[in-house]
Amino acid sequence: MQRRTVDVLELARRGGSVEGQIEAAELARLAPALAAPAGRIGYRLDGLIDEHGRSAASLHLEGRLQLRCDLCGQPLEWALDETERFFFVDEEAQLGELPITTEGAEPLLASRAFDLTALVEDQAILALPISPRHPQCEGSARDQAQPETNRPFAALASLRRGRTDIQ
Repeated sequence: MQRRTVDVLELARRGGSVEGQIEAAELARLAPALAAPAGRIGYRLDGLIDEHGRSAASLHLEGRLQLRCDLCGQPLEWALDETERFFFVDEEAQLGELPITTEGAEPLLASRAFDLTALVEDQAILALPISPRHPQCEGSARDQAQPETNRPFAALASLRRGRTDIQ
């Protein structure tokens, strides 16, 4: 597989875009999570300067991947449609100084030969559902999870109501 690289600083400076497709089977860390190593992931990386004046980018991924339903074990076609924002820092030490947040753009180490293939693979893996399920399997599992309510002490309560000597 040919790794795709991009100069993210130049891409951000000129507000350029890079787009393409990667075969899911080519992504060694993603492939084991798939029911079948088929499908393509389309990507588009748009460079920009963010509201803080930093080199940044927006990555959009889309595709259809074959996962395996956790309940029935059959293949499940899943639609990947994710967009993430990133900003770039010049040195690895800067990454350690930044606060960890769950919101907003994620910091990445800038490079003139940034590994775009690895970023696409990372984001595709992060987008995967934890427990993929067909809608019909989800419904039947929910129905089965609602067992008949068994109240073993209900009979004791009725016995107690009829007696006046029990406190």
